[in-house]
Amino acid sequence: MSNKLFQSISFKISFISTFFTILVLVIMGLAINHHVIRHFSEQNKRQLEGKIQLINNLLQQNPHNFQKNLDEALVGHENLSIQITLPDGKILYQTKKLSIDSNALNTKNNTPSKWVTWQNNSHSYQGIILNKDILWANKVQTVQIIAGIEITENFEFIHFFKQKLVLIGIVGTICLMFLGWLATWQGLRPVRSMANISKSINANNLSDRLELKNPPIELIPLATAFNEMLDRLEISVEKLSAFSSDLAHEIRTPINNLMMQTQVCITKQRDITEYQEVLFSNLEEYERLAKMVSNILFLAKAEHGINLQNLKTTCLEDEVSKLFEFYDAFAAEKNIEMKQIGHATAKVDPAMISRAFSNLISNAIKYGRSDSELIIELSEDSHESMIQVKNKIPHEMQALTQTQLSRFFDRFYRLDSSRQRIEDGTGLGLAITKSIIEMHKAKINVFLENDTIIFRIIFYKRMSNGFVD
Repeated sequence: MSNKLFQSISFKISFISTFFTILVLVIMGLAINHHVIRHFSEQNKRQLEGKIQLINNLLQQNPHNFQKNLDEALVGHENLSIQITLPDGKILYQTKKLSIDSNALNTKNNTPSKWVTWQNNSHSYQGIILNKDILWANKVQTVQIIAGIEITENFEFIHFFKQKLVLIGIVGTICLMFLGWLATWQGLRPVRSMANISKSINANNLSDRLELKNPPIELIPLATAFNEMLDRLEISVEKLSAFSSDLAHEIRTPINNLMMQTQVCITKQRDITEYQEVLFSNLEEYERLAKMVSNILFLAKAEHGINLQNLKTTCLEDEVSKLFEFYDAFAAEKNIEMKQIGHATAKVDPAMISRAFSNLISNAIKYGRSDSELIIELSEDSHESMIQVKNKIPHEMQALTQTQLSRFFDRFYRLDSSRQRIEDGTGLGLAITKSIIEMHKAKINVFLENDTIIFRIIFYKRMSNGFVD
């Protein structure tokens, strides 16, 4: 089916190119034909004007021997014909080949000159009709001079030229159609390759790419974009696969706990206190499952876009201060001192941004080094507001690469290969934080400076023409 499609595309492109080629050839043929005819006409006109000048000189110099002198001047010019007529209709001079009624040419005595074409005995002529005042028979008379040149050979040449031009045009058009189709078919080879690769793509095979060696220049952007699309698709599928695996693992743990506790509980009859303890333990697992489901639903909505309805200019240090009060006891358990520096405002949804800051602070306390400081720096200028969350990290985390750091925002991502939950949580906090930040058209990144990990958030100020980058 694809081959038929590409053959159809090749044929259409070839047809369109051939149509415009024929159009150009027709225009060129008409232009060439016009210029050839004009060339012969101009050449004939110059030759006849020279003979008219010769006749004029002969009439002025020696009118009595005019006929003899003109006959001698026309020797070797068999294709030329001259006729001179007096006002009374008497022919003063006429070559043998010329026999024409000047009245049939619709000329008038008061017309100074005229360029005409006529037929005479199946021969074609082109000439000049000129009215000239001369001294003849002792008085000034206006004679009519008809000077013509036979153009039959010119017409035959032009006819032959047209035939050859049409033949060359037809042969050239057929060749161009074939070459155009062949060139188009070869030029679409990367597109056919793209179609074949598309057929082989599935969830288990996303590694094929288009070859970018010597492709047509016009198809380089398309081939590059196609490969980049496959790169993004492969990354997305890998993330989705990892997310599915992590989600199954995270859900399996509380379900296994629930099943085990329930199975142990029903193995024998117990008193009400033991049943209550099992129910309280189950309730904790249910709450964890409910929180995980809620977070997953939030991320799913965030991916499809959530309209922030409660945007307003907010003092960010006030939101941080509220969270410091909430996490004060939690930080005191690890002897972490929380500090806030600077000032910044941004147009945000306070509830959403508080949730994002809460996740960052909670994460910093959970994984931060004991007996250290958690510092939140705020700053702003006319273009942006910046928040930096800094805390010391244990020695084993100081060797993290930037690739590992960037994966902190992946769902359920954990550094330890055993994937066991050391701290309470669903593993979705930083993913939710990134989604909230991106909802506000802001950006967040993470990097290391020696033994300090820094989460940096930048809010761009809204101007009349949008965000200032």
